[in-house]
Amino acid sequence: MQKLKLFLLQKREEAEVSYAVTEPSIKVVEYAITDNIPVSPKPKIIYLVALLLGLLLPFGVLYLLFLFDTKIYSKDDLLELNIGAPIVAEIPEIVDQSNKMIESSKERSVLAESFRVLTSNLNFILPKETQGGKVIMNTSTVKGEGKTFSALNLALTYSSFDKKVLLIGADLHNPQIHKYLNVKKTVQGLTNFLMDKTMNWESALLKPNSELNCDILLGGTIPPNPAQLLSNGNLDILLEQAKSKYDYIIIDTPPSLLVSDTLTISHLADVVLFVTRCNHSDKEVLNFIKDLIKDDKIKNIGLVLNGLGKMNAYGYGYGYGYRYSYNYGYGYGYNSDDGDNPS
Repeated sequence: MQKLKLFLLQKREEAEVSYAVTEPSIKVVEYAITDNIPVSPKPKIIYLVALLLGLLLPFGVLYLLFLFDTKIYSKDDLLELNIGAPIVAEIPEIVDQSNKMIESSKERSVLAESFRVLTSNLNFILPKETQGGKVIMNTSTVKGEGKTFSALNLALTYSSFDKKVLLIGADLHNPQIHKYLNVKKTVQGLTNFLMDKTMNWESALLKPNSELNCDILLGGTIPPNPAQLLSNGNLDILLEQAKSKYDYIIIDTPPSLLVSDTLTISHLADVVLFVTRCNHSDKEVLNFIKDLIKDDKIKNIGLVLNGLGKMNAYGYGYGYGYRYSYNYGYGYGYNSDDGDNPS
């Protein structure tokens, strides 16, 4: 037993000597210098990048939105297009949807005042040498810009001045005047006279109210060939008869970019009013009016800016709520809602 113990002690001493003479494979040349601040990530750089992104990203998004937004929002946008026609009126947005028609000659609403401005400005562009009643044609480039709304209230405004006024619904594709009068669009009207000039068109006249001396001839039944009917010469006969009885004749025609009807009968008008609408009319589409003027297809054009809101009305505080969708399909179906009738 004692021999075993001595043997183990001897082996242990031999192992210690062997370990002591063996050189280590790893040697520390210089110990690292440490710091409490981490080398990466660098918080100051991250905060700076986040601040720049927070500032530049929203501005970049807004810039792109404004860059690709081609709608008009104010009178300045319309002037920048340099169409070549004067802006004769700015019609406000009316918040109260029930107030979509002028009801009285004594009305002092924002809507009534804006149309009085329109009639005053029209005096400067209407030809003075015209014999008989003046013919004013209301149209737009595409649907939904408020041409029927403008034509109806323009007729009522002239009536409030004790003028005899006739409003003709010549939009035979998608008539809208009947919606303001709460009558059926199938009642007799312009279509019946265009098909039969012996018809007594005065028997088909309607009145919006008893106070204003305004007669309305609706479009009548929607025909399959509106352009042919409007150009068959019977409309010329009707207007010649109406000029001897009325001071002003307002014609509500279809959007001129969508159908050819308006261009076909535009020579019958003394003034052609193109109605545009804020947040709806496209600048590229409005170049169509510029082309008409350049090619001398329509003379004596006036521009009406409709739907002027609070943010772009030069402090007038206007507010008129149309809620119509707009897309670039430029569809103009018989059963579609033209958008001229505020709902």
